[in-house]
Amino acid sequence: MKKVIKDILATIILLLIAHILMVTIHEFTHSFIAWIFGFKKSPFHLHFADFTLFLVDDQTDYTAMLSQNRNILAAMTAIIPNILNACFYVISAILCSSKKIQEKIYLYSFFFWFMIVNIGQVYSYILWRTFETHGDVSIFLEGLNISPYWLFIPGILFIIFSVYNILKHQILRAYKTLKISHVWTRAIFLFLVLFILFGYFGGLIYNILNKKYFYMIYPTLLIILFYLICFPKNRWVQNKLHEME
Repeated sequence: MKKVIKDILATIILLLIAHILMVTIHEFTHSFIAWIFGFKKSPFHLHFADFTLFLVDDQTDYTAMLSQNRNILAAMTAIIPNILNACFYVISAILCSSKKIQEKIYLYSFFFWFMIVNIGQVYSYILWRTFETHGDVSIFLEGLNISPYWLFIPGILFIIFSVYNILKHQILRAYKTLKISHVWTRAIFLFLVLFILFGYFGGLIYNILNKKYFYMIYPTLLIILFYLICFPKNRWVQNKLHEME
């Protein structure tokens, strides 16, 4: 029982650290680029939330950039943090495959969750914000004066490949590395990953809070579909786990 409680607490703490670090790097990158090119007095002028001090906005003046015809700069300032998120996903996935990292359980766990939150961030931007008329993606598209499909098509292909990698390889490796052996603890772990990807980053929670119930259908169906396909007792999952031994 003590080990179970310890593992749960470690998972919560490492997941929170990974998420806060991801958001901080993302927002600070916006701010730093704007500061480098003279559109902010300080890269540390950021908007934090209430007593939690959670970083929520980079306070970058894109309107000033666009009004001065610095369209390419505005586009790059808006999109580079998302490119970093994609890069961090790839780096974390590679590190999670390293035997040296796998030998250090907590370090491996951190990189696993860092991988999940970074691809989740990419997922939320590409899928939900590509066709919006405001926000980072909109500024990027406006700055380069290109169709949303130039971003959406390669972005969605990258996400499909990434989700495939996570569901077929990374989660199963996590079962082994983190010594998650019981079928129902694996099922809970699987649900947590799916909920973070498609519930949190996929807009389920956002749509519940904003009472946009119709938009809850898509992320809910994805969670159910992938949960059924990847359930730990499924034959392909068991065969894959045997191959890893």
